[in-house]
Amino acid sequence: GLYFVSAACPKEASSAEKSTCKKPKSWSNLKKIVASNKRVVICPFTISLANDDRPLKLSTQHEIICAKEGKCVIEGGKTQLKILSASASVSIHGFTFKEATRSAVIVTAPSEQSFCYTTFDSNDGARGSAIRGAKGTELFISQSSFVRNGAKLGTVFSEGKVEAVDSAFEDNFSTIGGSALYLKGGSNFTVRGTSFKNNTGGGNFISVADMFNDGGGNTGSGNVGACGANGAFVREEEKCVYFNGIGTDTNFTDETDEPTKFTVNGTYPLHPVPKNPPPGYFNYDMDDLEYGPTAWHKIPATQTDAYKYWKDLEEYMPADMTENTCDSKKSFNENRASPVNLRNTDDNCKEFHQFRPNRKTMHRPLLGNYSLNSLEIKSHSLRISYPRVDKEDLTVPSADIPQGWGKFLHVAYCEFKVPASHTLQGETFAAEMNCYIIQKAGRGLGVFTILFKIGSFNKHLDQAICAFQTVWQEDKDMCSGQGRRNLKHPEEEYQVVQEVQEDKVMCPGKGRRNLKHPEEEEEVKCEEEEVVMTSQCGGPWNPFEFMYQTKSWHFYGYRGTLMEPPCSQIAEYRVIDTPAEMSPSQLADMKRILFTHQDPGTCQYTSVHNKFESVAREFESVARPLQPSQRSRIHRCTCTDFISDGQRRDVDFKYKSCPKGTEAQWMPNPTDLKPAPGEQWDLGQTRIYETDLNFGDVLTLNDDLAPNDDLVPNDDLAPNDDLVVRP
Repeated sequence: GLYFVSAACPKEASSAEKSTCKKPKSWSNLKKIVASNKRVVICPFTISLANDDRPLKLSTQHEIICAKEGKCVIEGGKTQLKILSASASVSIHGFTFKEATRSAVIVTAPSEQSFCYTTFDSNDGARGSAIRGAKGTELFISQSSFVRNGAKLGTVFSEGKVEAVDSAFEDNFSTIGGSALYLKGGSNFTVRGTSFKNNTGGGNFISVADMFNDGGGNTGSGNVGACGANGAFVREEEKCVYFNGIGTDTNFTDETDEPTKFTVNGTYPLHPVPKNPPPGYFNYDMDDLEYGPTAWHKIPATQTDAYKYWKDLEEYMPADMTENTCDSKKSFNENRASPVNLRNTDDNCKEFHQFRPNRKTMHRPLLGNYSLNSLEIKSHSLRISYPRVDKEDLTVPSADIPQGWGKFLHVAYCEFKVPASHTLQGETFAAEMNCYIIQKAGRGLGVFTILFKIGSFNKHLDQAICAFQTVWQEDKDMCSGQGRRNLKHPEEEYQVVQEVQEDKVMCPGKGRRNLKHPEEEEEVKCEEEEVVMTSQCGGPWNPFEFMYQTKSWHFYGYRGTLMEPPCSQIAEYRVIDTPAEMSPSQLADMKRILFTHQDPGTCQYTSVHNKFESVAREFESVARPLQPSQRSRIHRCTCTDFISDGQRRDVDFKYKSCPKGTEAQWMPNPTDLKPAPGEQWDLGQTRIYETDLNFGDVLTLNDDLAPNDDLVPNDDLAPNDDLVVRP
């Protein structure tokens, strides 16, 4: 029969326990709270760890429960939780372990542990990026999620017994085997009601030493392994065992039982800081305390490229752009900085119709004599800039932004960043496009944002990629052709592309790339300059086309800042709730263009990206780290606020919105519909404000207040905050 471990979920917290939950003030405070209680209910929190923060260590029995499932978040650091003793039976309920670099949870002794309603997100580790269990360990996993974790062997790695019930393993990665789960000798795995989706990498997504017990109700899709997407590999018998008995047992050879030495092959290493950095220089290196994100607030605002670009429109901006506000804690009380994790807070949607692109625009090509725009490979983005034109102009893309912005405001520029800066309910994306739209009535910039996920080949996106490839090649040719030193970094394990590659052929005499993606059945042909308007490479290009691809007109909106110095609070973001798609080869093209571009004047590499290296994966980034958003007002617009213009026409304008409960009939992404009450405010928190009052002074009502009037909180105050007079 099936083997079930003896560990179990803790009893759920009662209403009384939730009302008296413990609120951790810091990482050290959380460790003290847990260590001093056998059973404790923790209030929601988010704590970020540094690499030198030591993990929470437990050696006795504990039940640790979050008062609100998923809202007790530990992120960063190396290992976050260590269970050290055979007598340490620990039950975790409702926690999120995120972005640990050396296994989020490590169990070092044979013991019984349970993880219920728990999320493991984007962790790394050699063996067991999420959980690593020692010999004799029994792990019980219920109603839990394992997403985007990466390891050599196993998101869950154990030398004991594991039971997973009603859980999900999705988008995990391994270099050797067991992208979802890897069990070593003397172990077995029982699973029921669990989904496995898109777990990839080396070996098989489930690899067990001795026994795999299928309890029924399991599903699989998009997983990688010799047993296909629906089967576990049993190494001792060299056979596959399939979910629900569907499949044929076959003998295979599996990945090695012992991990081989893993080597990180640097693709696009960090470029060194110039000896004499230009005024306004910054980068994304988190370890750079002089120019990295933690030091951006030191840069004089007037020296930055962003200030120089927008300064002639400064009179229309809602904030002083001569002030550097990159220190959001100091400038905005940790409120309204960008980018953020987008989710539905208790802020109402403020729009009453869709974002409306101007259909009369005569979109010009990105390349050639008819082009109006300029293409720039910036240090942190790929930018398409448009000229500033009269309101009636129909050659530059424009749009009607809802909430009283005015009709058909023109785009200033659109830029692509890798990876995406924003996340959506904690989910990360491959790339992001932001289009900045000017409003000359004091509102500042309306920002239209599209997120991209890995999927099918995107023909419209490839027009832009191909155009930027042209600029990349021309700048490189100028370096080589003028006899300047063509910089190479052999010690950094990559070379700038020197010759024609099989899947990228340069157009004769033009320097444009003839993209070929045989695996995607797409081919772009070279065209002469005079007919470039009909060519896919750099042809007529509409930035709003991606909105039509997503088939969604609903979005998340919030008031935020520029995402590079001086981080001015002049932007209102509208992020479409459904991502567009791009192929893996298109992402690779975009990264190579951005991260290996050379300045044609100096032949120096221009990118200021950060590089993250972990045991299982590596990636480069020009995304500003997510900013604190507990107090951010983020509104989620759905069909209950408005339906699209096309849908209005389909129903003969009988409806302006959809009834609650019917969202799935009107929206391609009917998720995150219910706000999280109170999420945007830290209720009951005391904040101290500087005043000129002394003890004993009386607050006197002015003419605008009447007795018993309430103080209405502005952006810097939260409900229930106390005014405290300092001596």
